[in-house]
Amino acid sequence: MNNIPTINNNGQPYYFPADIAKEGEGYVRLSNFFKVRVNDNGKVLPFKWYDQGRVMNVHGFIPFIQGAVGKHYEDPDTNEIIMAPDALYREWQGSMEDAHDGGVMDYILEDQMFPQEGIFKGHFGLKDGNGNVLTSVNIVFEVLGNDLRIGNTYKYYSSRLDSLEREYQVKTEQMVADGNQKIAQLIVETKTNIDTSLQTSRENLDALNGEIRANRAEQENISQHLAGTQQQIKNYDIVTRPEFQTGMDTMNSAINQRLSQMKTNPIAVANAGELTTNYPNGADGIFITADTGHKWVYLYGAWKDCGNYQAIGIENSELAPLKVQIQKQEGEINQNTNDIGLNSLGIKKNSIDIQNLEGAGHLMDILLVDDFGNHITDDYGNRIGGYKWLPLTDVTLTQAGLPADGQAVGEAIKNATSFKPEKYGMPVLYLWGSNILSLKDKSKTLKNEVTYSFPAYGVSGTVEKFKVQGASSVALPKKNYTLNLDKSFQAFSGYGKNHKYVIKANYTEPSQALNVVGARLWGSIRATHRTADTGILNTNGDQLVDDKGNRIIAETDPQLSIGGTYGAVDGFPIGVYINGQYWGIYTFNIPKDDWMAKMPKESKNKYAIIDTIWTPQGAFLKETNLKDDQMELQFCSTKDTDWAKDSVNELIRAVLAHYDTVDDFNKAVSPLLDLDSAIDYYIFSVLVDNDDGIFRNYLLQTFDGKKWYFAAYDLDSIFGRTPDFLEHMPAKSDTDDWRDHGVTFENVTNANRLMYQLWKFYKDEILKRTKALIDGVMSDSAVDTAFVDFVRHIPVKAFDAELDVWPYTPNTSVDNVNRIGRWYMQRMAWIKNRYFNN
Repeated sequence: MNNIPTINNNGQPYYFPADIAKEGEGYVRLSNFFKVRVNDNGKVLPFKWYDQGRVMNVHGFIPFIQGAVGKHYEDPDTNEIIMAPDALYREWQGSMEDAHDGGVMDYILEDQMFPQEGIFKGHFGLKDGNGNVLTSVNIVFEVLGNDLRIGNTYKYYSSRLDSLEREYQVKTEQMVADGNQKIAQLIVETKTNIDTSLQTSRENLDALNGEIRANRAEQENISQHLAGTQQQIKNYDIVTRPEFQTGMDTMNSAINQRLSQMKTNPIAVANAGELTTNYPNGADGIFITADTGHKWVYLYGAWKDCGNYQAIGIENSELAPLKVQIQKQEGEINQNTNDIGLNSLGIKKNSIDIQNLEGAGHLMDILLVDDFGNHITDDYGNRIGGYKWLPLTDVTLTQAGLPADGQAVGEAIKNATSFKPEKYGMPVLYLWGSNILSLKDKSKTLKNEVTYSFPAYGVSGTVEKFKVQGASSVALPKKNYTLNLDKSFQAFSGYGKNHKYVIKANYTEPSQALNVVGARLWGSIRATHRTADTGILNTNGDQLVDDKGNRIIAETDPQLSIGGTYGAVDGFPIGVYINGQYWGIYTFNIPKDDWMAKMPKESKNKYAIIDTIWTPQGAFLKETNLKDDQMELQFCSTKDTDWAKDSVNELIRAVLAHYDTVDDFNKAVSPLLDLDSAIDYYIFSVLVDNDDGIFRNYLLQTFDGKKWYFAAYDLDSIFGRTPDFLEHMPAKSDTDDWRDHGVTFENVTNANRLMYQLWKFYKDEILKRTKALIDGVMSDSAVDTAFVDFVRHIPVKAFDAELDVWPYTPNTSVDNVNRIGRWYMQRMAWIKNRYFNN
């Protein structure tokens, strides 16, 4: 990297060259040319990549950064940079869209990369989808703190080190002398202890030797007794157990051998003379003499007559039935032989038929299903199947003369009739996870269990945290979810990249539009205050101008400078699949946190967002502890949150107080509350009948820890919808029951202390502002256009498919943009008649 450009590069943007061969030194410092400050965000650092001096084609690669941020010191011998133990490891990964022609790759330095001051030491690199990773040499540059320090990084030196060195040298010499004296004393004590231990050991050893000699004498006595016993066994010919066992084994073997040689069938001879002549020395077996019928056996060297020979006989009466049965069985055998012959002919014919069938079908192992298409299983849950001949079918549905395959026909019908949102240009989010549908409340979070793909934005990966979002969503079959993704991407223009988003199910709101369009209408109201007429000054107090001398101006109000929906949510319709199954229409929303209001996640400056839950705190009727009452701290930029509680309680006390004049009210409240945003929210709630947002479902935002701003939130109960989602209210609100019969300027003053004070002191200004809004951004035509512009991105097919997936969604026949537009036209007529006499 010897060709790093000069500082400022003659006013031209420059890049840093990087070679994957890593020639030259092991690291390069960029501090003279580039630095960052803690919480800097979005700076693009271009690198131009080479391979041994040749420019690379970086298209198809993904940029990444890996390294540590924190304090360091340099080894005086090797000049190696060694990071402090508390240095923080950081990673960043971009996308293929960051690549440009000519080997240039953009590296976007985000605020999470630089959480503390010091230096960054690490490397920049490239990787592709095949696992190839290419890196630079180590890169080092300075990370400045918030003390406005500028310039290069310097080595700091303190003369205190010299005095400390001398002090420690003196103390060390004294410690060595003291240590030597203690060691000498320890040696003397140790020697004395060893001598004492040795004397004790010798005495114990002498006692043990005496015991050993006694044992040996006893053993010699036992040996003499044993020798005498063995001599007696020999003298008196006593059989020992082993000798007895050997004799028994020999006898058993001889008996078994003799029995195996004996003949058991009788042998006939004419008489005893023939027997003795033919077998003078005897023979095995039983011999029968025909003349006497006696049996003879050879015992003890001579033939012995054992008397008459007796054998078992069968009576003729028993033999006759058996002979008949044998004849019958012989006849059956002959018949079976004939049948076998006939069957052989049939088998030959069947073989021919099978050969013919094999050309038109095949033997398949199929799974059995019931009448409802469910697999039949055994007691252990195993699917039951069997083999069956099936005809050949056409799975392509293009062959003539072949029957169509049933599964292929089913898939074709499904593809022709099922809704595929991507065909209509709707972005589709795919989610996979075995435990997604097991989430029943907000207490459980799936960490790194769910994977995702969002092709419309070119991102996919793992959801680091996946949980149910929203208190009301928990009890519904189709739930909202919060997703903390492993990658950041820009889904909303003007907000930059983020990794945290919310998908809203809108199960009780069939139009899918109220929440997002309501937030956009709130943004339109707030945008009417933008003037952007504040001139920007340089450090000398001079007005900044452009090349033509025109004054450069900007919006300095912190909420109005947000843009978009001005602190409220925004979103767009998408289709969602969970584990391959279409799950319906969702809206992809900005989350309710710091990013929504473009607040820094961590800052010494005091940023906070408070969510209102119910009365009395949400109605400004009682102070809050922000823990277990009706206000909740949604975000705080500092670890200490007490200041947020103290600040909002100061506002509540000011609103609760009694005032006789508008000047007294202004003096007490206006430093603590942005009155424009409060009045706008009051008017907005009356115009759209925000009956679920009078003392809840709005946000309080502060950008300095002192002054609070109103922002609308959770707007699915507007335009005639009631909080229970089952009934609708008329456009005319002529009673004091605002909760069930609609909001007016008057009937909510008893429900919200701030609205009471606003109507008491600013009635004329409120009505004047209302007239301007209903003639402008909140006219019936402007509101109708806002809803149409949102819903036109949802095809009719998507609404039909929503009913197929969620047939019990309430009010599907009435809650649509037509009803909303008609209701608001009637609302405008009523407001003009009630408050403006026309």
